[in-house]
Amino acid sequence: MATSTSTVSRFSRKVALLIGNQNYCQIEDRLHHTINDVNDISAVLRNMNFHVEKKHDLNNSEMICAFSNFSGKIIDGDLIVFYFSGHGCEINGRNYLLPIDDDLIETEEDLENYAINIEHILHHLSQNYSSSIIILILDSCRLPYPYKKIKRNAKCKSTNLHNMELPDGTYIVFACSPYQIASDGLLTERNGLFAKHLLKHLTKPNKDITQLFRTVTNGVCIESKQKQKPTRIDGLKGLEPVYLNEKSINVDNGKKKTKSRERSLLQ
Repeated sequence: MATSTSTVSRFSRKVALLIGNQNYCQIEDRLHHTINDVNDISAVLRNMNFHVEKKHDLNNSEMICAFSNFSGKIIDGDLIVFYFSGHGCEINGRNYLLPIDDDLIETEEDLENYAINIEHILHHLSQNYSSSIIILILDSCRLPYPYKKIKRNAKCKSTNLHNMELPDGTYIVFACSPYQIASDGLLTERNGLFAKHLLKHLTKPNKDITQLFRTVTNGVCIESKQKQKPTRIDGLKGLEPVYLNEKSINVDNGKKKTKSRERSLLQ
């Protein structure tokens, strides 16, 4: 007699927004692999039944519009993934993602007007979609931003996100620790360092995201010789495991067969 074990996903839909900022207005800030990172991760997520929106080289107003449009399509209870590859910075414990029009940022005050505050994204999603699981993957640096009017070695405190209590159902992954650089990768390679290791493990079936990103972290730390150490902030403690690539395993006459149990998404 055939026996089977299966787990039906608690998410009817899986949705993702990916942004890769590469061609910054400041020539010295331009990157090499962020668009590849977004394209490659987007393709993998689509194969895992995610409904994906991907964007490249957005200025401040375009980033705000992308978040707004994406948020408007979410249904409470979705599994939500946001991935950003580009420049970021951390000032006074606040983390920001930089649009390509970074030439507009000259002072600390300009960050609030011309950059994207990560906390604002997190709280907007968690307050409006309280039944969803929200995963933020931030593949960017966490150095103080070298403003034109602030010394490059300016000190900053890294307290806000680490000491805050994340809303239940949220999970944040930083590609590096505070005061560190997230490597854009070698020119001879296709991806940045963090994205490269994420792509190695992203498709592994039935791997809880806490285990998934622990494995990614170990790989990045080893390859960078501890110069880049990804960090994670976990608001999923006490909740059921979350799988990006959930599979069910059917056992028939001693032979295991694996098939996807994800529901197809609305296009």
